[in-house]
Amino acid sequence: MKKLLLFLSLCLLTLGLVACGGGEGDSSNQNSSGNDGSNEGSSGSSNEVTEINVGTTQTEDSLFAKALNEFKSEVESNTDNVTINLHFNSELGGEREMVEGVNIGTLEGVWTSTGVISNFVPEMAVVDLPFIFKDKEHARSVMNGSVGDELASKLSEQNFKLLTWGENGFRNLTNSSHPIEKPEDLEGLKIRTMEVESHQEAFNEMGASATPMAWGEVFTSLQQGVIDGQENPLPILVSSKLYEVQDYVSLTQHVYSPTALMIGQQVWNELSEEDQQIVMDAAKAAQQKNYNVADKKAEEYKQTLKDNGMEINEVNKEPFMEAVKPVVEEYKSDFEDLYNQIVEAGK
Repeated sequence: MKKLLLFLSLCLLTLGLVACGGGEGDSSNQNSSGNDGSNEGSSGSSNEVTEINVGTTQTEDSLFAKALNEFKSEVESNTDNVTINLHFNSELGGEREMVEGVNIGTLEGVWTSTGVISNFVPEMAVVDLPFIFKDKEHARSVMNGSVGDELASKLSEQNFKLLTWGENGFRNLTNSSHPIEKPEDLEGLKIRTMEVESHQEAFNEMGASATPMAWGEVFTSLQQGVIDGQENPLPILVSSKLYEVQDYVSLTQHVYSPTALMIGQQVWNELSEEDQQIVMDAAKAAQQKNYNVADKKAEEYKQTLKDNGMEINEVNKEPFMEAVKPVVEEYKSDFEDLYNQIVEAGK
């Protein structure tokens, strides 16, 4: 109920700002620069402050949070025209809810896993296919290259302005029954996945019972035995303290988890060109913070999990890759050009 009230309050605030922002001019459908919603920023000056609420499902000490705080600091130290309000811990809803909010204009911004974006931009599914990236260097070069640019263009067609790509890292399996060393070890286990069809199908192919669930429900569901396990990058296992409800981590690294910092296209259009540049520079600084912290703390995350009682095991990825081949074949046919570009970049 609190989430709903806060979300409705933000909606009303947004409507209020729109109503008050008409100023001079002749149409409530025009933005403050008097244009019709094109991609060009407003060239006029304004005393009004644009508030951008950015939501995430992650905690205040997560990898997301460190990058988002960098983004906020860089924006607000370089312009008085834009304020960034950060909302953590699924305060504004799950990832899918927040992405939808940005899509329809009831929320200004979100930092989210890319998986749920495929519900709005189908081409995004290609970067969430199992084992498509061989390592983080491969993934980062793809996301910050021509493939990433093409996906950003697809996002803009659906009212999303990509500010930057980021990452959570590679996803790994946890459960409290036994170490997962081969796909057969997943037989009969209820594994929470994101609300992403390719993820669900992959786990079903490996013998698990894939259980899609919003992130905000996962800890309690593990605690109560509603699900047996879940899959996420190591930073999230640590920041969400999953070691309190899970015993085993199996380093399957089955999916690289790209992330996206996005705002609504209309929000972007209403910024002046100068403020647009400040926001983009801040987003680039946030990405660098994200990458730097991820690189620096990779081993620290493992040690934290061990120190809190989790058993960590390496796996031979080949049997897992073989098990999910039908899923990869099914989805790559929808985006064959993008898929081939990604594979070629890794050679």
